Amino acid sequence: MQWVPGHCQITGNEQTDLLAKKGAKITQTYIRETAYHSIKLHLKQVFRSAYRHELETRLSHKPRMEEISKVTDWPRRRAVAEFRLCVGHDCLGTHLHRTGIHPDPYCTLCNLHEPMDRNHLRHCTALSNKTEHERYWEVRTKMMEN
Repeated sequence: MQWVPGHCQITGNEQTDLLAKKGAKITQTYIRETAYHSIKLHLKQVFRSAYRHELETRLSHKPRMEEISKVTDWPRRRAVAEFRLCVGHDCLGTHLHRTGIHPDPYCTLCNLHEPMDRNHLRHCTALSNKTEHERYWEVRTKMMEN
């Protein structure tokens, strides 16, 4: 082994060495081990709080954000239906046609020959008179049967 003068005449290194020696004299407290999950959860919370305002600003410019923001307080089944209907990724005829799954966008359940979308869902004669989200799940089931 050979001693190498690491701090000789290098600007700032003497101050760094002094601070390192000072820090080494501070009594270290034992920090209990923390589970990976706890650390991950903490980092998510920090990230969310730090970037929430920026995210809300970006999302406020998107269409239908006011409608979607209400969804989080609803039961899951209703929230999923509402979210899908709001964004148009609803697996109804129009969406399935747009993605190339169905040959045409029209409702296959009734004789109205209208594109199957949220508007048609409200007055499709093949569905029972229920709430919009119940009609959504009903039409999904019926479409899979056909």
